[in-house]
Amino acid sequence: MTNQEFIKKAKEKNITNIQIVEKTSNLGQIELINKKLETFEISQHVGYQIKAEYNGKTVKADSEYLDESILDLLVTEATITDSKYQDDYLKDTKNNNEIANTPQIEMNKDLEVLKKLDNIRKNYSEVKDLKLFYEEIYTKKHIFNSNGVNLETESHKYRFVPEITVSSEDGVNDYDRVYLKTTKEELDMEYNLKKDIEMAIMQAKKEPLQTKKYNMIIDSTVMSVILSNMISMISADSIRQKLSCLENKLNANIFSDKITIIEDPRDTKYPGMTKFDDEGTPTTRKEIIKNGVLKTYLYNIKEAKEQNKKTTGNGYQSISTKNMYIKPGNKSFDELLKELNDGLYITDCMGSMETAINKNTGTISLQIFGFIIKDGKIKCGIVPSIMTTTIYELFTQVEDISNEVIFTKESVGSPCLLINNISIAGSKESDN
Repeated sequence: MTNQEFIKKAKEKNITNIQIVEKTSNLGQIELINKKLETFEISQHVGYQIKAEYNGKTVKADSEYLDESILDLLVTEATITDSKYQDDYLKDTKNNNEIANTPQIEMNKDLEVLKKLDNIRKNYSEVKDLKLFYEEIYTKKHIFNSNGVNLETESHKYRFVPEITVSSEDGVNDYDRVYLKTTKEELDMEYNLKKDIEMAIMQAKKEPLQTKKYNMIIDSTVMSVILSNMISMISADSIRQKLSCLENKLNANIFSDKITIIEDPRDTKYPGMTKFDDEGTPTTRKEIIKNGVLKTYLYNIKEAKEQNKKTTGNGYQSISTKNMYIKPGNKSFDELLKELNDGLYITDCMGSMETAINKNTGTISLQIFGFIIKDGKIKCGIVPSIMTTTIYELFTQVEDISNEVIFTKESVGSPCLLINNISIAGSKESDN
């Protein structure tokens, strides 16, 4: 059933408003393990998010197709629900420019590139296993409704994930990184693979940490995990339900004035680019936290109506973000290392996110992995330890910020942060 036929049928069933978000994803994936091809897949998926108004009630459904049975389901749900909720629907909005045809994904050349990359391991006898994962993702979002709205937005991105296993004193050491870029060239796979193999080898030699406070550089990967969990803290639904530690903090100075957190879904150099959210609200650049001051919560249409506010364009499957990041500083990573001099470089973390980063209290308790830094250089790896802090302490103790924002997912990215005096529970007994 075409879009127009679907909307025509909706009107025949006395559905007064209907809006459809059509998402098309073209995906190509390659996985090599020790040069053996494990995955080679090219696929396309189309899905629909539908909301409709019937007898003054708004109901929603997800589907992989459009036909009359979906409309019957919406009418039934509206009939039996007690909710009187009414949503907003876009009016008379069209694209200025039509999107070209969906590009075809072709992976044969990429497979040859990965096979050549695997040869790099020959220069490193310590490498026991090497897994290379490459992915190309094209997505198109199309919104149309019974008011004549017809909007499209698209994004194209590339992901490279090397996973390296090297021999170590206690068996093996695993090290992996995620690179997500909007052009293939930016992945710089050969350079990054060599760098990551060398990091894996250095990390294989581990020393235990004493339990105390450390100065440290927290890598963009770990900061992105923390930022991802902060989304729920600044979501209007968590604020309304009194489930966030940032309730009643609007316009309050909560972090160091070095911290500005921006969301800019329209920035094409970052992977979360989208012109509008899943509800059709145009996205805009916003400073969520400016110089340490919380400036706004995040709203979708429903929460905006509930709280008599204006939607901020953060209505996706839930309230979320695209291209949210900490504003970068001016120093390179190597300059941060010199500034740190002695301390830790935290490169990865592990923990059950609901408990490891608590949105009700702001407490953070993460198992961390990384390196000991001595005289501004990487000395060796650390035995996995526990970092305990709060979002307030973490973002208040920021000393400096690197100049490059790294994204490993569409929603959030971050530079590296130099942070002082954070507690680490190590496994080494005190010398005192």
